[in-house]
Formats: sequence, C-alpha cells, structure tokens
Amino acid sequence: MVGAAMTAAYFKTIMREIWSSKARFASILLIIFLGVAFYTGIRATGPDMSQAANDYYAKQKLATNSVQSTMGLTKADIRVLNQHRSQLTYQATRYADVNQLNNSQVVRVMVLPTTQRLNRLRIVKGRLPRHANEIVLDAQAQRLQPKLKVGSTYRISSTAKRNAQFTRRTFKVVGFVNSPTYVENTNRGVTNVGKGTLDYLVYVRPQVIKSSVITRIDVQFKNLRGVTPYTAKYRRLNRENTAQLKRWLKPQARKRQQALQAQAKLKPLQQATQQLASQVPAGTAQLVKLQSQLKRAQAQVAAITMPTYLYTDRTDNPGYTEYHENTQRVVALSTVFPLFFIAIAALICLTTMTRMVEELRLQMGTLKALGYTNTAVGSEFMIYGGLAALIGTALGVLFGVNFFPRFIAQAYGSMYNLPAINVQYIWMDIGIALAIALLCTLGTALVVLRVDLNSLPAQLLQPRAPKAGKTLLLERWQWLWHRLSFNHKITLRNLFRYKQRLLMTVLGIAGCMAMMITGFGLKGSIGDISVKQFNELWHYDAVVTRSGNETDQQRQALSRGQLYQASLKLQAKEVTVKQSGVAEQTATLGIPAPHQSLSKFVVLRHRQSHQAIHIGDRGAVIDEKLAKLYGVQAGDDLTIKLAGQTTRRIHISAVAENYVNHFIYMSPTYYRRVFKQAPVYNTNYVRFKQATKKQENAYADRLLKQAGVQNVTLMSTEKATNFKMLDSMNLVVLIFVISAGALALVVLYNLTNINVSERIRELSTIKVLGFYDGEVTMYIFRENLILTVLGIIAGCFLGNWLHAYILQTAETNALMFSPTIHPLSYVYAALLTLAFSLLVMGMMHRKLKRVNMLDALKSVD
Repeated sequence: MVGAAMTAAYFKTIMREIWSSKARFASILLIIFLGVAFYTGIRATGPDMSQAANDYYAKQKLATNSVQSTMGLTKADIRVLNQHRSQLTYQATRYADVNQLNNSQVVRVMVLPTTQRLNRLRIVKGRLPRHANEIVLDAQAQRLQPKLKVGSTYRISSTAKRNAQFTRRTFKVVGFVNSPTYVENTNRGVTNVGKGTLDYLVYVRPQVIKSSVITRIDVQFKNLRGVTPYTAKYRRLNRENTAQLKRWLKPQARKRQQALQAQAKLKPLQQATQQLASQVPAGTAQLVKLQSQLKRAQAQVAAITMPTYLYTDRTDNPGYTEYHENTQRVVALSTVFPLFFIAIAALICLTTMTRMVEELRLQMGTLKALGYTNTAVGSEFMIYGGLAALIGTALGVLFGVNFFPRFIAQAYGSMYNLPAINVQYIWMDIGIALAIALLCTLGTALVVLRVDLNSLPAQLLQPRAPKAGKTLLLERWQWLWHRLSFNHKITLRNLFRYKQRLLMTVLGIAGCMAMMITGFGLKGSIGDISVKQFNELWHYDAVVTRSGNETDQQRQALSRGQLYQASLKLQAKEVTVKQSGVAEQTATLGIPAPHQSLSKFVVLRHRQSHQAIHIGDRGAVIDEKLAKLYGVQAGDDLTIKLAGQTTRRIHISAVAENYVNHFIYMSPTYYRRVFKQAPVYNTNYVRFKQATKKQENAYADRLLKQAGVQNVTLMSTEKATNFKMLDSMNLVVLIFVISAGALALVVLYNLTNINVSERIRELSTIKVLGFYDGEVTMYIFRENLILTVLGIIAGCFLGNWLHAYILQTAETNALMFSPTIHPLSYVYAALLTLAFSLLVMGMMHRKLKRVNMLDALKSVD
C-alpha cells in the first residue's frame, strides 16, 4: 500500500492532470452543461406554465361555471343557488354591451360587485373605483387607445337607446385591471352588438347601470377547489357539477315564463273591456278599440316563450383552453427533443473519456508499478469524470431551469394575461440528468479501465500497438484509385482505419444536424398553418351567422355597399364525431348552396398533389386531421351526430387538406339522404374587395342591426390571432435551433480535438518531413470535411424522422401542422454545420501551428 503522503501527492497529480488538460475537462463539462440545461429546462417549462395558470386561477377565484338566460336572471334564481351554498359559491353580475360611436369599438360595461367573491380583478395600475363617477378599464383598452391613462376622462358614447341604460356616462379613470375570465389578452368573446366581438371591458359601481335584471351568475363549486384544472378528474367533476346545476335550475324556466306573463297586467284590461261591454252596445267604436287592444295584449302574452338557460364553464372562456393547448405543445416537444439532445451529449462524453483512458495508459502502468491499488489508479478517472459531471449538471440545472421556462413563458406572455411564472425544480428530471451524466463519464471510464487495470504494469508501460492498416474495397477499383492524389489516398485510408472515430463523428454530427433540421422544419410547419389556411384554402373575409334561412332584407343588407364582392349561402352546424376508442371531436358540417360555388370560397384539394376535390352526391368530404384521428380514408364510413338527432353514418368520398379545426362538407342532396330533411342555410361566407379594418367593422356593425343576424366573424381578426399564437411558437423553436447549434459546435470541437490529440505524433512527423502548416491542417481538415458531409447526409434522414415524430406528438386534436420540411430548412442546417466545421478547423489550425514536434516525437520506450 502507498502511504498517506503519497496519497496527497497523488491527489495533486489528479488536480495537475485536470489543469494540464483544461480544454478536455472544459469540453466534457460544457457538453454535460448543454445537455442537462436543455433537458431539465425544457422538461420544466410545461409544468411551470401550467402551475402559473393554476395558481392564478386559484388566487383570483376563477368561476368554474356560469349561467345565463335568454330573458335574464332574477333573485328567484339566486334563491335556488343559495339553497346549495354548502356546495358552491356564486356571484351575480350585471353588464351592458355598447358600441362606442366615436371609435367603433364594442365595450362591455360591467358592474363591479361590492365584494368580489369570484373572478377577482388583478390590478395592473391604479386602484378600483370607490364612487359612481370612477371607472377601471380592462388593460386591453390601453393597448387599443394609448391615450387612456389613470386620471383621464372616459365617456360612454353610443346610440340613445344604449345610453339610456346608464345613470351617468362620463367617468374618471382610476385604474387598469385584468380579469381571470379573459386569459387571452386580445380576445374578449362575442356579443350581439356592433361588429359581434368585444374589444375590451370596463367596470363601474352598481348604481351606474339602471337595469336590475341579472345578466349572468358565476358559480364556483367547492369540490373543485384544490383539483388541478385540465386534468381528467377536473373534467369528470365539472361534468357532474354542470348536470347538477341544470337540475337545480330546470324548474326556473317555467316559473320565469309565468312571472313574465303575469307582469303583462292583462287583468285590468280584461275588466275594463267587460265593464264597457255591459254598458254599451256591441260594435261601438270605443268597445271595438278596447277589444282589439285586449287581443293584441293576449297575443303578446302568448308569445312569451319559456326562456332558455345557457350553461358555460371555463372552457368557454377566451384563451383558457388555448393556453393549455400551448403548454401541451411544449410538453410534447419536451418528451423527445431533450432526450435526443442529451443522448448526443452522452455519446461525445463516452468518446472523450475513452480517449482520456487511452492517453494515460503509461501513467497507469507507472502507478501500478509503484504499488498503487486498482482502486487508487482508477480513482483519478472517477474524480476527473465525476467532477466534470457534477459541476456540469449543477450549472446546467441552474441555467436551464431558470432560463428556458422564463424565456418560453415570456414568449407566450404577449398573448396571455398571466403573471410571471415561478420556476420549480423537478427532482426526478434532475436525477435522470445527473444519472446520465455520471453514466457517460464514470460508466465509460469503468468499462474502458476494466481491461487496463487487469493488465500487468509492464504491459501498460508499453504503448498500444498502432492499428493495422487494411486494404480498402475502394483500392480494388483501380480506375478510380490510380487517379486519386497521394493526400486523398491517405485521407481515405485514415478514415476507414479508425472506424470507431468515423462512426462517433458521423453520429454526433448527424444528431446535431437532425435537431437543427427539426427546429427549422418546425418553424416552417408552424408558419405554414396560417399562410396555407388563410391565404390558400380560405378565400372569404367574413362569416355571417343567422337564426334561420336568409330573408330578402338580410340579402339586401349583405350585398349593400362598395365593400361587398360576393357571398355563398350554406348551412353550418356543429356535429360531434363518434367512434369507439377515440376522443369525441366537434366538426363544422357545411352544406353549400349551390355546392358547385364552394370552390370560390373554400379550396378543397389533396394536400400532396393539390388535385381539386369536388363535392358529390354520394359522400362527404372531411379534413385530413379528422381522418387521421379516426383512422379513416376515402371509401370508409364515419359516425356523426347532429344536436337533437340520432347518430348517422356518412360515407367519405375524399379527404381534403386543412390545418385549423374540423370540417365536413356535403351536397344538399346527400344531406337530405342522410338526415331526411332539407338544410337550413343559416350562414354566409362573404368576400370583400380591398378593405380597411374600420370598413370591415362598419360592415359588421350594419349587418348585426338586421333582425335574425346573430353574429359576424371577421377573418382578419381570426388570422391576426392565429399568427400571433404561431409567432410565439416560433420563439420556442428558435430556442431549439440555437441550442442544437451550440451543441453541434461543441461536438465538432471535441471530436476534432480528440482526433488531433490521437495523431499528434503522426502530424509532427509530416511537419518534420516538410509539410507546411496549411498542408498539415488540410491533412486533418479533409477527413473532417468528409465526416461532416456524411454526418449532414445521415442527419437529413434522421431529421426527417425526428421532425415527423415531434409533429405527431405536438399537434392538438383540432390542429394539424404542415408535415412538409421546406428545402431551405435542410440548406440552413447544412450551412450552419459546415460553418461550425470551418470555425473548429480554424481553431485547430492555430493549435497545430504551435505543436512542439520534438516533444511529440519523443519515444516512450
């Protein structure tokens, strides 16, 4: 055994070895740092984003359900809910929607409850109103009207009928707020006022709105407190709660109808008519007039139908479901991409540690000859590799967990009204990353050391015999071989002589190339969604929804004005698609009239061939994503259900290209055959000439004043929202591309450095023989260039597979990414890889110029 003094000296030797091979130690540490940072950071992003939303919903007491009625709600409805206050908390809300004539913006004026039991507002600036002349605005108002500030004057300016709803219309702005009801920062839902969509909300004191009728009751069920939103348990409990809420309030519809009929005050009119009839002869003008008034009043009472109660939950809130879908996309990306990333890092660490053991073979023999045990000799590699793994993992976790989630969440932050995330350390992922890092360093060293530690000192003190050269298959091709230069022949022999190095280099470059292709490919696939859907497939500018078939007045209003170009009448209804083992999907069933004109508004085509698809009378056309989800194709059948009807089986005649939502198109003839009824054409697709946003809003506002027009959806708004969401996703993809590029640079440097270190005697020999510095560098560079090109070629195939796999996992049920990788994605990834290779060779050139030939050529014998 060796004494304590020698042990201390041995530890000094280990530290000296780390210092003398700083570049190698730093490269191992950096590779582990990159792999761990990316793995732990991306894996933590989805949970961090979800937790931020969950905490926000809980803190602001976001309602789980809401109730509305076509005739308003009353205190009787409140009393029903009050009977079940042990199971829920409720809050009544009154509001009025107005179209601001001074700027054509549609605003919802809401009463701010004295005590905010639910949907608590989050103050962004200022404070909440205390007096009737004070008002707080949705933060979106300041984005739309930058002149609005705390202390400025705000005025409600609408039609006389709308203005009459308020006791006052001029206010002092005392603050700006965000409501948890509206997670998405631009979409505020729909209305039947103005253009059909809300721009922002304002909150006033209760006495400002005259009407005492409750517009909405928000409800929060207590059994959902503490239950994580979006989970299966939450959805199950929410379904049960909604069903219970409907049962409690079901009798109220009949009672409300009876109350409204009673309020009509028919009895005094009936008594007056009877009294007059007993006093004057029949047919008297005064009596006839009174009798006609009674008939009209009775008709009005009879026309009072039973109100419909409308039940919604959080999924109907703008942005609530969309935010979850975005977090799920990040989670989906984090299942494969980081693992692939860390696998490349592991591969390079394995190569580096193997090379280190080979280099220190002589030192190992010396230590064994001096009496050191195998444990002591091997401890140098354990400390060296373990230190690099531990430091790299610690730095990687600190950087990754604090940078990636915050950056990605900030990218999405421009879309949502959510506070900043709080990072959390997911210890299972950190443990996995540390285990992989230690396995790459210590595990590799143990495997390689196993043979050397069992060898005798005399064997270790002798250098390992050089790898024997072999005749290449290429040499048998005499015509080509004789035409190659001497340098090219050496390059090819060296490449195939060291097959392990060739394999590791090609795999390392291919892996990084694949990740960059995937990153660029995802950017293209995501960007194509809006471009293809809104520019190539949809050629209409507005969707007008009516309560029934089109009337003459609606037709005239639709085509009036210089903005209008053309329109298509169709039935558009929501249907559910059902199949055992597949989650139920909602699709829009479109029945155009005439169906031959649909191609002017919606392009139906095969995605790959772009061959046009025509709607026939023997089947329906469905979108590609729907066909994927249910595993069907042209010629198969699909089960769908229209509300209020039994399930029907439809025959699929073709599958069309589509990226957003689900659509089913069929001809009126085929619709009658399937549903045994004529279609009700309740929708128009409208095409505009060149128009400004203001002109489009004015058009929508005019249409909504027509009786029977329920909503006008402007596609420019939909397109802007879609592009904004996809731009945020592009920032996430950019992170992947930059990270993959950084790893590619480190991988190329590490592998090239190992190659140069392994062959330093060979390179010194050719320098002694008279090779210039540039020729020595080219001696190595030619090999690296060939390996880089091989890695790029292999990476193209690997990247194609990885891109397809990630698309499959990142897509949501209602969204399909474009599966095609743009050719430029391959070009960009290849150029970056080549640029990194040239950069590394530039660094190696400086190193080779400083090589001490005499030291390198000293014999170890």
